[in-house]
Amino acid sequence: MSRTPLSLVEAQARAAQLRVGRVRVELDLTDPGADTFGSRTTVEFASTGPETVLDFHGRELVSATLNGRPLDVSSWHDGRLALKGLEARNVVVVDGRMAYSSDGEGLHRHVDPADGETYLYAMSFLDAGPRWFASFDQPDLKAPYVFEVAAPPSWAILGNGPSEPLAPGRWRIIPTAPLASYFVTLVAGPYASVHDEHAGIRLGLHAKASLADQLRDEAGDLMRVTKACLDYFQSMFAQAYPFGEYHQAFVPDFNAGAMENPGCVTLRDQMIFRGRATEAERARRAGVVAHEMAHMWFGDLVTMRWWDDLWLNESCAEYLGHRACTEATPYPLWTEFGIVRKDWGSVADQSPATHPVAGNGASDSAAALQDFDGISYAKGAAVLKQLAAYAGEEVFRGGLRAYIDRYAFGNATFADLIGCWTEAGAVGLHDWAAAWLRTSGMDTIDTDWTNLPGRTPVIQLTAQAAAPGQLVRPHAVTVASVSDEGVVSLLNAVTLTGGPVAVPVRPDTALVVPDALDGAWAKIRFGPDGWSSLGSVLPVITDEPVLVVIYNALRDAVRDASLDPVLALDLIARSLPGVAAEVVVSAVLGFALDSLAAGYSPVDQRADRRLLVHAVARQILDASAPGSDRQLTSFRWSVRSSGDEPELRRWLDRSRLPTGIELDPELRWSIVTQLAAYAADAAVIDAELAADPSSSAQIHAARARAAIGTPEAKRRAWDLLMAPSEVSAYELYATAEGFFVPEQFEVTRPYAHRYFTQVAGTADFRRGWVLGEVAKRAFPATAVSADTVAWADQLLRTDLAAPLRRAVVDGTDRLRRALRSLQTFAAVVP
Repeated sequence: MSRTPLSLVEAQARAAQLRVGRVRVELDLTDPGADTFGSRTTVEFASTGPETVLDFHGRELVSATLNGRPLDVSSWHDGRLALKGLEARNVVVVDGRMAYSSDGEGLHRHVDPADGETYLYAMSFLDAGPRWFASFDQPDLKAPYVFEVAAPPSWAILGNGPSEPLAPGRWRIIPTAPLASYFVTLVAGPYASVHDEHAGIRLGLHAKASLADQLRDEAGDLMRVTKACLDYFQSMFAQAYPFGEYHQAFVPDFNAGAMENPGCVTLRDQMIFRGRATEAERARRAGVVAHEMAHMWFGDLVTMRWWDDLWLNESCAEYLGHRACTEATPYPLWTEFGIVRKDWGSVADQSPATHPVAGNGASDSAAALQDFDGISYAKGAAVLKQLAAYAGEEVFRGGLRAYIDRYAFGNATFADLIGCWTEAGAVGLHDWAAAWLRTSGMDTIDTDWTNLPGRTPVIQLTAQAAAPGQLVRPHAVTVASVSDEGVVSLLNAVTLTGGPVAVPVRPDTALVVPDALDGAWAKIRFGPDGWSSLGSVLPVITDEPVLVVIYNALRDAVRDASLDPVLALDLIARSLPGVAAEVVVSAVLGFALDSLAAGYSPVDQRADRRLLVHAVARQILDASAPGSDRQLTSFRWSVRSSGDEPELRRWLDRSRLPTGIELDPELRWSIVTQLAAYAADAAVIDAELAADPSSSAQIHAARARAAIGTPEAKRRAWDLLMAPSEVSAYELYATAEGFFVPEQFEVTRPYAHRYFTQVAGTADFRRGWVLGEVAKRAFPATAVSADTVAWADQLLRTDLAAPLRRAVVDGTDRLRRALRSLQTFAAVVP
């Protein structure tokens, strides 16, 4: 049924009126193959007003009573049940039939093709909770939840608190603390499990049975990281873990990376690796584990009052998770933060959809979803990193502890956190917050030194166009010089507030890097001759933070049409083989292949540029030690950039594999996808799917089928994207990702226009996360032309669902930037 999103004004009025007592939810999951399941919710609450509404997004409202009186079911519409004639203390009971979901929200059902077993998990985030139980669904109406679940007796049942069996096929889950409705969860099915204990806390890892062997293989690393992070955060916040047991369930078809449900975190089951994983991949997984654990205190124990303070959750968990990993586990993450997360955030911050880190003014819950982006995560974390350095560790930690202690089990706001830091000794936070957290966009830090007497560089901050009265953001940076031999010498630490700052350099300086520790949130440039200087010095630099700054600047300059993509690709080709950090190599090769050889390339040059990227990957591969992470990473990119059918077939049949490379299922599917795209081979997909009956294989097969460059294959894939179907969300995402192959311009050209005429209609049968994700991934980013931009602008002048609008706004910005680059540097523009 249709439903109206809850507005901020409505939420404030309901929070002022109500106090929620206990919530009891009874679920009947005994027939998981049925279309619906039974859900009976009893809510005890106090009210100071005569009426309110309860959120219920079920398939059918069977019955409802208020204080023992039957309610008219016709009062339920737009996802809300009217409650009138309220008393000081009330009990409402709602009995409904709820639909299982296939989109990763509500109570999601997955049937594993490997063994036919059914797995359930609940995702209540934002406004999906009422899809499986009735509630007052907003962050600041917390309550203890008690669940009673009927399910097949052989199943495992997990939730926010300890699960206890009542009888065969019946369980009770009793949380240990009041919960916001958006992080209430349930995990149910024949999950495989590994248990342990640490500091009196019972720990659990869970995945579907077909991943049981892989779960056992990964359990050692996951438990080590979990225990180290528990110790770190209990010390950081000076408060014990507050939610009893700590389970991590790796579930199928999960939309987000993970969800911080107290006591029972849900994560993508791709994190239980089906093949060999590199150290960088394990580090990224450790970062997710640490991020979600940080939420146990920052977000779960103390929860934002409304979604406009989203950064209280995500920015802080992003920063603290990276800190915990770096300081407490074998996985330092600041290089990954710089080359992956900051680039994600900077793209978002330069899009027309940019927004402030804090106080985004989310008018309703639907609008709030659009701010879960690189700004709320990466930019917020980068700014907090600067604040920690500015305030000092004692003040920063003292403010966090006071905040957690003062607002435990309740809700708080942006102003509350700032107040705690101020009380702890931080000075000038009002101006700092106004300059950094209440504004959007990026400043530029540039260097000019080549023509100055004495070769003294000037570091210059150029602020973006500011609103009247807007404060200039202070940027604390460390300047370094780089010699012809690539030696990095740290010079002055300076704070830029608008005027030029002179920094003397060493006589052997070949390049000046104005943010050598990668601490700023700004666009970095190297002066009018900077890219020429980089041509000789970049290949010999080994300092990781400096490399991160340079490669981020290179990517940003290409997107700004201030650096020729041909020159950028040449710089990458000459320098990347000497870079040691796998995460940097992977990120830069990805940019080269997916941007420089795609949308930023004229169509007739895309194949040649892809071959150049392939040559770089092969050069790294050939120089790598057999069995090393570097070899595996470069082999993966060699596959992804190859269009050589004989080479791909030799790899697939193992006749020419490099020594040290063993084909796991993920590597095989990568090769199969390339064969589908460049040899139009559908048979190889069917053969691989017959050998690998997993759900992961189904997703890979969907991507490979969409990549086949024939009119019939494209038509079938497009119908999946733009029409209702029973296909899982992950298969839709994969289909969208595989569709617009850069070198298939002629066969996909008609679909660029179809996207802009058809995508709005997908809001009739999709919603929320999956609606925006399919639109984002299917955006015709390789169809770079003035016509495509015009079609996009025309669509944006119409009324679009919020997730669609954000996807189209961001996609159009990327499209416009690629077109500007082609117009600036290419002789022919399509």
